[in-house]
Amino acid sequence: MAQYRLSFSNFGWRGRVALVLATAIGVALVLALIVVALGFALVLVPLVAAGFVLGRWRLRKAMDAAARSAAEHADAAKTIEIEYHVVDRDKARPKR
Repeated sequence: MAQYRLSFSNFGWRGRVALVLATAIGVALVLALIVVALGFALVLVPLVAAGFVLGRWRLRKAMDAAARSAAEHADAAKTIEIEYHVVDRDKARPKR
């Protein structure tokens, strides 16, 4: 297998300009990606935090309402009496 050695001495002036431009474009793209990622984070982090706070507030409100409702109806728990008839499957139902 042939081994190649990268040497800047055998580049011509066009090669050196292309290498500098490629490096500058690569660095610019990386910086642009970082700026876009930070922009998204700057927008999304407050939205997620606000959603979390709103969700906890709604949950606490619902839990308080349920606790109040349970406290109001604690004394209202009564047994419901009803008449019923047990019917075997092999016997016909009595007509009423």
